Amino acid sequence: MSVWQPHSYPRGRGQIQLISDPVLSELVIDNPPARNAMSLGMMADLIDAVARLREEPPVALLIRGAGSTAFCAGGDLREVRAHLMDQAAAEGMPIAMGDALDAIAALPTVVVVAVEGPALGGGAEITTVADWVVASESAQIGFVHVALGVSPGWGGAHRLIQRVGVESASEILLQARRLNADRCLEVGLAQSIAPEGEAVAVARAWIARVTRWPHASIRGVLEILRAARSGGDVRRCERRVFSELWAGEDHCAALESVKAGG
Repeated sequence: MSVWQPHSYPRGRGQIQLISDPVLSELVIDNPPARNAMSLGMMADLIDAVARLREEPPVALLIRGAGSTAFCAGGDLREVRAHLMDQAAAEGMPIAMGDALDAIAALPTVVVVAVEGPALGGGAEITTVADWVVASESAQIGFVHVALGVSPGWGGAHRLIQRVGVESASEILLQARRLNADRCLEVGLAQSIAPEGEAVAVARAWIARVTRWPHASIRGVLEILRAARSGGDVRRCERRVFSELWAGEDHCAALESVKAGG
């Protein structure tokens, strides 16, 4: 981790809440007066929440904004102007925040993001940690960094390229457009669209359809998907995971259930 620590600055407004549960935890980006933009205190909260998630990974994690008007409008500009316009922040913040978001993306956990309203700048970068993104009809995902004279710094560029490929990422990053829900679905930034105000409900329903299955096999499939996304040896990973799950407790119980029913 970087020596730069947001914990050493004044908190500013807002918070990130981690609602812990062994099956479904929720990470809530909560700063409504600033469209859920990230203050320094919220960055510190995120780093602390990631440490807890790595210690006890849930089966699923839902990331959402507080309320229904915004997911996350990036960095809180009031905080940026006051505290982050120096070289220490320029070098340290992308390491601290990038490491935190990369750690979420690497969890043995089904990560789902529910987007209501704008997800801009750093907020757009946060969406790239997900295995599944639900965008409401009001959602706008915008990698608007170049319009602000910067580039992605929280790992969003490399995760975006992994997700949509270099050509689509070029359009998204260079044009700094806010993509609506339909366009997000088309390019792969989102996997489903929900009616306005219902992204969280749709995301929870999708998670419920996944977490009803044996948790060991869910984590095994996630290993394979993570290997594919990172360019690892997917074939070797698939064979190893299969051999570890075969004849395990969950597999035997499922076979007995089928036998009993047939």
